[in-house]
Amino acid sequence: MNGTEVGLDYGRMLDLLGIEAQLLTAATHDAHADAPALGASGRTLGQTIRHLGDLCEDTLSWLGATAAEQRWDLPDQPSLREVTSRFAVRLADLLAEFGARPPHDRCPTWWPEQHTVRFWLRRMLHATTVHRVDVQVAAGVLPTPIEPEVATDGVDEVLRLWFGYRLHALGITATRPCSVGVYVADQNWLVTADQNGTAVVSSADVATTTPDAVVGGDAPAVYLWMWGRLPDRAVETSGDLDAIAQLWSLLQLATR
Repeated sequence: MNGTEVGLDYGRMLDLLGIEAQLLTAATHDAHADAPALGASGRTLGQTIRHLGDLCEDTLSWLGATAAEQRWDLPDQPSLREVTSRFAVRLADLLAEFGARPPHDRCPTWWPEQHTVRFWLRRMLHATTVHRVDVQVAAGVLPTPIEPEVATDGVDEVLRLWFGYRLHALGITATRPCSVGVYVADQNWLVTADQNGTAVVSSADVATTTPDAVVGGDAPAVYLWMWGRLPDRAVETSGDLDAIAQLWSLLQLATR
């Protein structure tokens, strides 16, 4: 797997994470905790926010942050206010931790190719962005548009980290060989899968390769489609539709 990233500026990611957290919190004001979050997650609005709070606490632990020393114990059936307050406080702890450390500060991660603070800021930005959309949809709020550059980076992340690495870590392989070209704006990837594993490279590195199928379109649509939040009609497809279906199914297994 090629380790090159589509890089967002560290300071920009820090700002965006704070904005995404504010959007998510604002969407809960008149919401119901048991409202279903549509898409592949299968969670309710309240469960989504609780899950994101768990991710914040887990990330603080990976970072070795002082704030992680005391876990925030929630009751068995917490209110929406309780899970939202926990998320907001823990996200603020994360922002403070990220803001106090340089992007290339070493720390443990679960991706072998990068062991820095930047990995966790990028990971939390995309987790919060996707779940913010979940919460807005569940609350009946029109989802705030995702910036194309953020979505492009998110497509790169989900392909390289989740499809390219996480499937292997989980011991999941494809049922048949396939190759799919993925494109958004001026960025392209070639993903391949077979019974031996998966791989992701920049299409520029394999310009002579013709994939079995192609999927692409507007970066935000492709980004949310890959996370199981939009249907197939939201993206543009051509070629072997079974290959695209396998890519999508493998992504859902990797990211669940």
